[in-house]
Amino acid sequence: MFKLKQNIILFLLFLCLLSCSSNPLSPIDPKKNIFIKKPEVTFNIKNLPKQINVFYFNSEIKAEDSSSLLQGISDNYYYYKEEIGYAPELNFIDFSDNIYCMENMTLSKESFSIGLLFNQDSSLLGNNCYKRFLKLKGLVVTKNKMMEIKEPRLIEFNINRELDIKNLLNIAKKNGDVRAIIIDDSTTKDKDVIKRTWENMEGKVISSVSSERRISSQKLLSEILLLEQSEIRSRKLSRIIGLKLNNVPRRREDIDSVFLSTSLPNARSLKPALEYNFADKISVYLIPSWSENSHLTDNELDLENVIISEMPFFMNTNISFQRIDQTNNSRNYAIGYDTYELALLLDSNPKRKFNYFGLTGLIKNDYSLIKKKSLHAKVVNGKLKYLNYVDY
Repeated sequence: MFKLKQNIILFLLFLCLLSCSSNPLSPIDPKKNIFIKKPEVTFNIKNLPKQINVFYFNSEIKAEDSSSLLQGISDNYYYYKEEIGYAPELNFIDFSDNIYCMENMTLSKESFSIGLLFNQDSSLLGNNCYKRFLKLKGLVVTKNKMMEIKEPRLIEFNINRELDIKNLLNIAKKNGDVRAIIIDDSTTKDKDVIKRTWENMEGKVISSVSSERRISSQKLLSEILLLEQSEIRSRKLSRIIGLKLNNVPRRREDIDSVFLSTSLPNARSLKPALEYNFADKISVYLIPSWSENSHLTDNELDLENVIISEMPFFMNTNISFQRIDQTNNSRNYAIGYDTYELALLLDSNPKRKFNYFGLTGLIKNDYSLIKKKSLHAKVVNGKLKYLNYVDY
């Protein structure tokens, strides 16, 4: 009887270990900095689309963005061509030319369509072209604001920086940081959005300012932390009593955190200035600007102890399945790459639930709703210490 109980206990322990080892939300391989991984799916080429059509805008203003998106899609296309011999007919159709678009809407019944409808472009669509596109089976990629497409054959993949902001603020709240200063710059201009989001989460905003080029980081933070007022009070007291005082400026005590929404170079300037101005004990949270494509490195001493939210592609992570030049590629490249991956996953089985650790972050499909999380890390001794996706 005892032997039987012992065997049952060992069996249950084995099941527990098995479930833990196969947990899809556990870090991929933190020892090797691998947080980007192809989905654990075996594709049957016969069930994949014979034709993939990519609709995009190629205006002069957004030409560089379009090029990066299409390059990401193409690189993933060639990956599967080399790995499993899957090479569908791949068509790129310019949405900015309605006549050309209409001429190319006679598509294969076995096709899958991708619409790169970023917010600044969607208003340019002609009604006829747009209505015909909505009848297709496929994936719509949007940025920031969701289009909330209700067509049953289309699924929306929304890349939303505000969601990343909320996830980062959730970490701050869990850490017990409530009273915050918010700093944005000309590349983000979203301090009001962060302020509103933080206050809706019952956080308190002590001050919100913009970092401008004409004002040094040192002067900006000195003003925010009220160090100049401390110096002024000391000089007034010195005049009153007629003695020179050895004053040590004291920062304000009503803040416990700083939220930075700036370019990465600007953040690297602001954080040391914070330490210089007696704010080294304040928690700092950073979401880099999406308007620029600076990559984090393995030597970020200027960002020591900062908690960062960013796409894994920009966080000095390794990619095990394909050689990609990360430093010379943009966010739109990462979006394009992940978009092609989603096209294969969704066409073969749109109701399949999956966790794809992509270049843009952890992407989950709950059928008709695709969710994405960016990766988070804390800088410790200049190195990025990554946080598990399940921790926020």
